[in-house]
Amino acid sequence: MPSNKIIHRQTLEVELNGQLTDTRACRFNLVTQKGFSSVFATLHFPAGSKDGKKEDTIKVYIADKESKDLYFTGTVYNATEIDNYRKLFLTDGYWKLCHTSFTASYRKEKASSIVSDVLDAAGVSEKSVTVPDVELARFSTKELSAHLVLDILLDALEEHGAKDITYFFDEKDCFHFGTPKDTGKNTGKTFCFNTKETIFSHSADWIETLPLPIRHSMKVTVDGVSKEVIRTDLTVQEGVSRLILHVGGSCT
Repeated sequence: MPSNKIIHRQTLEVELNGQLTDTRACRFNLVTQKGFSSVFATLHFPAGSKDGKKEDTIKVYIADKESKDLYFTGTVYNATEIDNYRKLFLTDGYWKLCHTSFTASYRKEKASSIVSDVLDAAGVSEKSVTVPDVELARFSTKELSAHLVLDILLDALEEHGAKDITYFFDEKDCFHFGTPKDTGKNTGKTFCFNTKETIFSHSADWIETLPLPIRHSMKVTVDGVSKEVIRTDLTVQEGVSRLILHVGGSCT
């Protein structure tokens, strides 16, 4: 398994509408958590910058001398001047689900067809989906936001014995739907951490290290023990960049 190296200088690279920004971003924050379909993401530019406006597409990378990793793909939800910065509030494809109205009215329909219809209505095309082979005798809702329809569908599937299903969007803005045993998890490298080399501080259920392309539900190794990432809290800012990983029990 690849192990992370202590990196002394990392820089933010930002694409807006497919073009790298001339202005360098000052700060990037990203929080992901298992069981939550949305993320929290913000990006700061210097005050007076005109970079980023509502509904611009955006990609955020972190680069060093050896590599360049994608950390976020989505859309600028809002932009404002605050505390001497231009602050962009970012959202991924979850925004599409929240802003799409959908009325479910199904009889004797496969759950997979319902998921497909909801995603088509929201314009979500990139997806990694594993839906249990369950036929619902009746599945109906009033007009709701698409994400609420999916939430109700998860409850219906649980009543049919299909448990631990979740959905979210990954760093490429690809929609995931499934369980931790299939497509209901983030994927990527398994990084190894050692308290004497690559961990700055730690407790029984979290470690602090330098930024790495890690999101919730991925596996990491801490002092030789495989663990699951429950939550990530990333801050990239000159002089104080760090990644806090909240981890669960040992994994097999």
